[in-house]
Amino acid sequence: MDWPRNVLERNGGEPRRTQEIASIAPILVSAAGAAVMLGVSKRSFHRLRKRRDFPQNATIVFGPRCVRYRREALQAFAQSFASAPQSEPEQLKRGRRIRSTP
Repeated sequence: MDWPRNVLERNGGEPRRTQEIASIAPILVSAAGAAVMLGVSKRSFHRLRKRRDFPQNATIVFGPRCVRYRREALQAFAQSFASAPQSEPEQLKRGRRIRSTP
């Protein structure tokens, strides 16, 4: 990892351990972090969480008010929504043909 010169000089040539840890992406995220990661609101995330296809191994409960979600499981869940490119729906094709004819 390349550290800025001023950080290395200030710390005697060695980066601080806290700075190294801060640069590592967390394994577990909160509901708010999961919502940001998925690009949805916090309310929409909780709606997604109640779906049957939400990964059961994604949720980690440390206590009644401390729930975290595995980043990798959320990424896999988001990728499951990606589908192969589909052709244009038939009703749009018909509408385009009707408008294009004089």
